[in-house]
Amino acid sequence: MKKVLVLAVLLLVSACGVKPTSVVGGRAAGAPGRPEGSARGAEVILYFVLDGRLTPVTRPITSSVGVNTTLSLLLNGPSYAEAADGYTTMLPPAGGEIGLAPDPPPTITLPLPVGQLTPIAINQLVCTTFAALAAQNRYIIENTITIAGTDTKLPSQTCQAF
Repeated sequence: MKKVLVLAVLLLVSACGVKPTSVVGGRAAGAPGRPEGSARGAEVILYFVLDGRLTPVTRPITSSVGVNTTLSLLLNGPSYAEAADGYTTMLPPAGGEIGLAPDPPPTITLPLPVGQLTPIAINQLVCTTFAALAAQNRYIIENTITIAGTDTKLPSQTCQAF
């Protein structure tokens, strides 16, 4: 059953049209799902923007991290090396606590206003969250995530590529 769920999530999210890309060090990035080596806690998948498109980036880490830490990494923007390779972000920098309520649909609470975020910025958050949850073998059956900020709560979102 677990294999069927993993396959279903990978198929569902790969339907977003996100193409794998290489990043610093020649490591391949994949669609949302369990990153290579995640059993060792060695990588996270973050979604940044490259040439105007939502693009997954596999970033090495020193230990396993949760969804909140992964989203903090996303909000900190591309690393120096990722930026040098052309990756950018549509998300404003934000400091503060990030929350994740697991109730269906899961809700991400961010320490920033979300009402004016662009669709690609919203997708950076949603797709990164899907990947982080999948890396922990946690899957979202409804395929939606709600985003709440300091100003509003957005309608439920799915991972979309442009």
